Amino acid sequence: MNNNICHAHGYSSPHIIQPSGRHTHTIVFLHGRGSSGLELADELGSSKVSGPPDASVFSQLPHVKWVFPSAKPRFSTVFQEEVTEWFDIYSLSDPSEKSELQIEGLREAVIFLGGLLDEEIAILGNSDQVILGGISQGEATALALLFTRRYSLGGFVGFSGWMPFACHIQNESSTDLECFNALLHTGWKADRRMSYDMPVLIGHGRDDAYVDFKLGSQARDILRNLGYKVEWREYEGAEQEGHWFKEPEGLGDLVQFVQQCQISSDMR
Repeated sequence: MNNNICHAHGYSSPHIIQPSGRHTHTIVFLHGRGSSGLELADELGSSKVSGPPDASVFSQLPHVKWVFPSAKPRFSTVFQEEVTEWFDIYSLSDPSEKSELQIEGLREAVIFLGGLLDEEIAILGNSDQVILGGISQGEATALALLFTRRYSLGGFVGFSGWMPFACHIQNESSTDLECFNALLHTGWKADRRMSYDMPVLIGHGRDDAYVDFKLGSQARDILRNLGYKVEWREYEGAEQEGHWFKEPEGLGDLVQFVQQCQISSDMR
């Protein structure tokens, strides 16, 4: 991992889980607000997944390299103190409220994370072998990156999150995505023609106490309207008041999805 990319943007180096087998794919997975790449990796590694008693999401995907970037501390308008988050947000119940607070952080995040994606694509030689994802605010940030990317990816996975600036991209129009890029001042232009074959998995707990279930289903609907092939999963009874992967079903769905992405990329 090129530390210059991280340091140039004020971020720490990502936590990396190397594959136990031959490296064929990479997942860049983003944590939620108040967490870190290392913390998310530890929590994922200790969570239950279908398979042998000692199985983990990492052992079930032996050819995958996991990259867990960390957000940097930002001043939170709500908490009136610094919080580790990808971007400032005023309300999780209504992310559109005072949405202008989100722009600076999202712009910084997508530029930084875009550099990490570029590096992983260069290592593997094919963007189809790189999967992007996140949980909670990490999903929202990853979606912003998805819409500002300059290439197709091997897949996208999001859990317990929402669509940032949903009102700007409700319609199946390239103008919507151009507006989204202009909003973040990235200077990039997404190529929607490459998006249709990219598999997407979105999961959300019906009893999520932090990010409303309706926000997850809204993200699903917007992605489908834009032409993405979205697999949708609903859960109940997950840890952290429904704001986590349902064990073992949710992580089982994640593993199965990534395995299908691996097969699909090999066929392209």
